[in-house]
Amino acid sequence: MTFRYEDTKEYWDKIWDYGEHRREHVILDGSDGEKEFDEELRKRTVGKVVLDIGCGSGKFTLKIAKKAKQVTGIDISTIGLAQARMNMIKTGLRNADFRLADASRLPGSAKSFDVVYSRRGPGSETVRTISEAYRVLRKNGIFMQIEIGERDKQNLARIFGRGQMLHVKDQVSGIKRKMLERVGFRKVVTRDYVGTEVFCGMTDLMVRLQSAPIIPSFDPRKARIKLRKVQKECMTHRGIETPVHRVVLVAHK
Repeated sequence: MTFRYEDTKEYWDKIWDYGEHRREHVILDGSDGEKEFDEELRKRTVGKVVLDIGCGSGKFTLKIAKKAKQVTGIDISTIGLAQARMNMIKTGLRNADFRLADASRLPGSAKSFDVVYSRRGPGSETVRTISEAYRVLRKNGIFMQIEIGERDKQNLARIFGRGQMLHVKDQVSGIKRKMLERVGFRKVVTRDYVGTEVFCGMTDLMVRLQSAPIIPSFDPRKARIKLRKVQKECMTHRGIETPVHRVVLVAHK
């Protein structure tokens, strides 16, 4: 596997330290699948024992905990986990647990969870991480993931000459289906969502580029020429337009 700085603890510590409260002004045309995924996941986790792979600050994990029996959130970022534990204290919930762990070495013995999910996290990154999800799931358990699709931010990747999905030539939905089935998952369902994100200005786009691994090793100080090109080629009367592509995966053990 190719080493990526974006897969390291140092990268995600930097991301969470940057500030989860920074928000960009962006309009979404169409659907990115996030709402649909979240609603389906909430229904499937009521009264269940759940594992969140890549929980970050734990805000969504705690939303699941409101109706679940027990939720464990894991992440490789100590800063993200510290925020998650503070957020848990604020909610007063007692059925959530946050642990430092890697997706390729999940906590818990075999058949520990009813539902394992990952929201744009590393849950389905490799056959090894999928195998771990399969191991800790109980019989008839469900794995769910919302993943970045191959068409996401194509225009930005072309301008920068690099991007997290730039070299993905096949359909992500097809790649992931084969990986899930190879491990042993059955009734694998994939759904693609494609829309357009319109950033109101360059400042808003910069917030996104610094808070998500869209452009590997993005440094605003070194990207001025590329950013001017983005503004020239992607700016419309509405703002800076860029495609958004998400893939939802649902698989049964």
